[in-house]
Amino acid sequence: MTSVKATLTVILRADDVVVAEVEDAVLWQRILTAINEGKSTIEPLAQKTEPGVDASASTDKAGGNNGSRVGGGPLAQLAAQLEVTVAQLQGACSPIIEAPYLHLDSHCWEEMKKQLGKRGPTAVSAIVAAATLLGLWFQKAELGNPTQAQAQGVLGTINITDKNASRSIQNTSWLQGRSGGQIVLNPAEISRAVRLAKCFCTKDWATWKEPAK
Repeated sequence: MTSVKATLTVILRADDVVVAEVEDAVLWQRILTAINEGKSTIEPLAQKTEPGVDASASTDKAGGNNGSRVGGGPLAQLAAQLEVTVAQLQGACSPIIEAPYLHLDSHCWEEMKKQLGKRGPTAVSAIVAAATLLGLWFQKAELGNPTQAQAQGVLGTINITDKNASRSIQNTSWLQGRSGGQIVLNPAEISRAVRLAKCFCTKDWATWKEPAK
């Protein structure tokens, strides 16, 4: 008689939206145990390290050692696209699937303004930064296209409003305005959007200030 081994998959949902999914028998069993015991947390697994190696130095990139825990979910996918860790992405803008969708980190914002300044060819307006991050997140989370109002809502998380939103978006090559205030990422310029988001998450704008190739 042939035995069949079940595939144990952990799926996180918010209503009907899959936030994260991973095939992990160990994690599945630990979660089941926690549920049966009426616990809201699970004990972390002991991490093995070689002598002289700091466990905190392990990478957390999506698809890497720790990032694989969120599998192919939108958070991990966006982190992989930006080439940042999931922790960096969460710390910089805390993506979620309900309004306001992003909570911007004030320190990341201050670094952007400090390193880029208010004017010049490398300056980034408030609405452009918010709309770019939001557009990339909406793509991965399959939430459609964001609107100017939603981008303003993201800015509201750090008490900022952009009074020249429409003009700024119109003057940005990687963003395209549509009817109803929708904002679409220009596929031909997606690399610019990704670079901006990566700089924001890492607080390092050196590559953004490099001359265009």
